[in-house]
Amino acid sequence: MKILFIFLLFIVYFALSLSLESTKAIGFYLLISLGLFFWGVLEWQRLINGRNSENRRRFEELLAEIPHTESLSSDNLLNVMLIDDVNSIFYLLQRDSLAQDFNIAAIPFSQVLEVAIMEDERVLNLYPKDGILESKLESEEEIEDDEDSDDEEEAEAEDEFIEALSLKIVVDDLANPILEYPFIQNEQVLVLDSEEYSEAILSCNEWYQKICIIIKRYEHGKVLVRQWH
Repeated sequence: MKILFIFLLFIVYFALSLSLESTKAIGFYLLISLGLFFWGVLEWQRLINGRNSENRRRFEELLAEIPHTESLSSDNLLNVMLIDDVNSIFYLLQRDSLAQDFNIAAIPFSQVLEVAIMEDERVLNLYPKDGILESKLESEEEIEDDEDSDDEEEAEAEDEFIEALSLKIVVDDLANPILEYPFIQNEQVLVLDSEEYSEAILSCNEWYQKICIIIKRYEHGKVLVRQWH
C-alpha cells in the first residue's frame, strides 16, 4: 500500500510539472517526481528482498526437518534432491510455486532402479544400460534413421542450443514410477558452450554418478522389468 501511494504521488507531481509554465516550477516538480520514483523503486526492491529472504528461511527450515547427507536445490526453490546415506533414503521434493507445499517422494535406496541424463528428450547417459528407459533411446534412434539429410543438418544446427536438461529416475513405485529433476527447464534456452550450461551439466553428471552408486549397491539383488517381457 505504501509503495502504491508513493508511485501515485510520483504520477501526480509528474503530471503537474507538465501543466506548469514557469521553468523553475517545472524543474522543482520534476525533481520531486524523480525523487518519488526512485524512492518507490527502492521500497519495491526492499519488499522483494524481504520476501525472498522469508522464502529462503522457510525453505531451509523445511530441509532441516528432513535428515539428509547430500542436497541439491534449484535456484527458484521449486525442486530439491536429498540423499540420506545413513537411513538409505532418496528424496525428491517438488512444487509448482513458492506458495505451495512440496510434494515429497521418499524412496528407499533399494527401490531406485535406473537413472538417465536427458537432454532435450535425448538420452545422454543411462544406468543400467539394459534398463527400462533404453526403449525410449532405441525408438528415437529408429526415428532418426528415417530422417533425410536436410533434417539432419537442421538438427545439427539446433544442437548448438539446449532447452531442457534433467535427471530421470525410475523407481519401484507403480503409482509414480518415473521421477524427474530439471537442471535446465523449457523456458530457458542456453548455448552449449555457455558458462550456465557448463555448470548445469557438471552438477547433473555429479548427481547422476551419486545415483549410479546407489543403484549399484543393490543391483545384484534385482531383476529388471525388461527381462520379464
